[in-house]
Amino acid sequence: MRSTLPSGRSPRNSRLLLVRAAALAALVAGGVGVTWSTYRGAVGEPSAHLDDHWHEGRVVVDRKGRALREIPSEAGHRGRSLPLEALGDRVVLATLVSEDRGFFTHEGVDPAAILRALGQNVRHGRLVSGASTITQQLVKLLDAAALAEVSGVVPSEGHDAAAGGEAGRRKRTLGVKIEEAARAQNLERTVDKRTILEAYLNRLSYGHGLTGPEAAARGYFGVGASALSWAQAAYLAVIPRAPSALDPHAHPERVLLRQRALLDALRSHGLMGEADHARAMQEVVTPRGLQRPFLAPHFVQALLADGRLPESGVSTTTLDLDLQRDVEGLTRTHLAALAGFGATSAAVLVIDGARGEVLAHVGSADFHDERRAGQVDLARARRQPGSALKPFVYALAFAGGRTGAEPLPDVPTSFPEASGVYAPGNFDGTFEGPISAREALAGSLNVPAVRLAAELGPGPLLASLRQVGFVSLTREAGHYGLSLALGSGEVTLWELAEAYVALSRGGRRIPLRTLLPAPDEPLPDGEPVLDAAAAALVTEALSDPLARIRGLHGRGPFTLGFPVAVKTGTSSGYRDTWAVGYTRERTVAVWVGNPDGSPTRELTGASGAGPLFADVMKRAMADVPVRSPLWEAALLEEAEVCPLSGQLPGPACPDRATRRFRRGAAPHEACGWHVHAQPGAGRAHVVTRAGKVIAALPDVYEGWLASQPEGAPGKDPLGVPWFAQRDVTGFARASLQGPAALQLDSPVAGAVFVRSRRSDAGAQVVQLSASLARDAVKEAGVREVEFLIDGAVVARSRHPFRASIPAAPGDHEVMVRPSDAASPVQGAVARFSVR
Repeated sequence: MRSTLPSGRSPRNSRLLLVRAAALAALVAGGVGVTWSTYRGAVGEPSAHLDDHWHEGRVVVDRKGRALREIPSEAGHRGRSLPLEALGDRVVLATLVSEDRGFFTHEGVDPAAILRALGQNVRHGRLVSGASTITQQLVKLLDAAALAEVSGVVPSEGHDAAAGGEAGRRKRTLGVKIEEAARAQNLERTVDKRTILEAYLNRLSYGHGLTGPEAAARGYFGVGASALSWAQAAYLAVIPRAPSALDPHAHPERVLLRQRALLDALRSHGLMGEADHARAMQEVVTPRGLQRPFLAPHFVQALLADGRLPESGVSTTTLDLDLQRDVEGLTRTHLAALAGFGATSAAVLVIDGARGEVLAHVGSADFHDERRAGQVDLARARRQPGSALKPFVYALAFAGGRTGAEPLPDVPTSFPEASGVYAPGNFDGTFEGPISAREALAGSLNVPAVRLAAELGPGPLLASLRQVGFVSLTREAGHYGLSLALGSGEVTLWELAEAYVALSRGGRRIPLRTLLPAPDEPLPDGEPVLDAAAAALVTEALSDPLARIRGLHGRGPFTLGFPVAVKTGTSSGYRDTWAVGYTRERTVAVWVGNPDGSPTRELTGASGAGPLFADVMKRAMADVPVRSPLWEAALLEEAEVCPLSGQLPGPACPDRATRRFRRGAAPHEACGWHVHAQPGAGRAHVVTRAGKVIAALPDVYEGWLASQPEGAPGKDPLGVPWFAQRDVTGFARASLQGPAALQLDSPVAGAVFVRSRRSDAGAQVVQLSASLARDAVKEAGVREVEFLIDGAVVARSRHPFRASIPAAPGDHEVMVRPSDAASPVQGAVARFSVR
């Protein structure tokens, strides 16, 4: 029998030989394994660099996510890293099929891919296929970036290196490839697959500085990565193989060829159905031209200058791009209309009053216009604000006890200062005489504002203005003097906007915000810098169109169809015009003038900045469906007063007006200015009930009255003549405010009496009582008073002045006055109701 084995070898010897060979192979393999394991332990892994940001640029977006500007990293990359799940399945799957189909099955190195690539390269006689896994490519990216950081060479684009110029790129030797394979296996044992895939995708270069699928999708197609179609996803997935050779703009045919092959591969691997494949093959993919947004330039420049932006990633700002564009358009339109008046530029801020968020920021007429210093942010430039500072002077005065109804003397006045005598005048060169504080504020009169500043003191006034937010007022109080009340110190539009936001918020200041807070962040409470009721009184005055008429000379652009508090300002020489105002929801601040400080052709705040303010405010409020009252109703109360004296109407007062006061601060004394008097010699008058009504003004008005025509009528609608108190004989003066007056102790103003069931014929008995100081009673000779209900005398009483009378249901007016018609003592009036 012929043996089937080779001659000379017994079966036993053959088996022994096989065992020895197997043992030798095991020893070799084991030795190689030990050696490889030792080598891997020596080369480490690059997971420490997973947190680097060389591939990420900075993207500034508006509050709705629309790009305002993309700022590349130092390496020139415009990456926008996203979590893996946010990138969308299509671009992830397309990249896996394109780069590493076995990613989720290998351990960092794919032996099958190595053998396949080796065979292809041998057949073609040249390098046509690589075998690097995604993990190996990530190692290359991380190592190259780390090497570039050490060498000081920024990472550059490229599929293999993706980092470093020649100085920062390692040579592709066999030793380097072996080391990368070892580090790749180590990395896979350190972090999970999804982390590796996410880090890899976000570092892939797609050309033109676009790094990562999100940046590429937005750069080439204007959509996020998760919104890509299959055709677009496959198109992007092939670019990282060679970003320069596969540039979509330079070589679109190359990209399309590889895109179609990738779509076929996706179908063959069962990752997309026939219908999706057919649709993707038919879809025309056309990358758009590269967009480099440069919107709201001064707003973004300020963020960069302030160091507010993180080193990488997306920064969501408070800006509303729709509003920004509209405000820019309105600014251009109004500047075109003002070209003939010598105004060449403007700045505008729109603020959300509830949160202090900047919604629009226009810093100049045109950022790119060098002739008009377009790159200078005029919203941050220091300028004299003129009368725009006056509301804060009045707020401090109201906080100190002044009321909006009380009169302030608008008469020629000299104020001594260290530098000499300061004698301010009004814009139109005239003086109004007595004028209520609210009208003086709304009408922008100068002397009353300076008078209040003198009462406050320059030092305390300056300290308070700084607390409100005018940090540009850096000089000492003596440098500014009392003219600070008229805006002689330089401030910025930004500071004015922040301060007026505080007024709109009841005196609580919040810093203006430019980065959007978290959605669940509560509304800021703010720091109290102004008394709440005082801020409400200022708002009430600035929002009254009738009160503003005096300052606008009967015309103005501020009839907007909704209540708005607004103040204008004009600097000396017509150099700067301002208009700043607010509702509860929006604050708008506008400056119009010339960047070089040259004067306009007599533009004022009302004629220069005012019309632009009005249009911007209307546009800003169009986004506010529900509008709140301008102030908290609980802060103020209403009272009927004499519009001249600001006191309760007296028997001689020819007019009444409803005014608002801090709650509990309404006047209690009757008007001491209006009296009945008959003419005497010269300007003298004698008080008598039979005479005509005149106004006897305190002595502070004497010099001003002397400059008026004799018996000049007052500025009130009824034309009551005004005289100095010293010219009125029989005028019993307890103080400069007027003559002695009776006071109604019962009923008090606004009292409501509820009838008892036993009241006769439905009437209610009301107790009447009045009083006057004892020395005044004796001096003035008041022996008896009479009480009048609704104009009819119902009772007379000697001291103490008391009576009881029945009053029918309804509203009534009670008056008490001396029974002697010749008495100079003034009566008192109050309203009450019987229910």
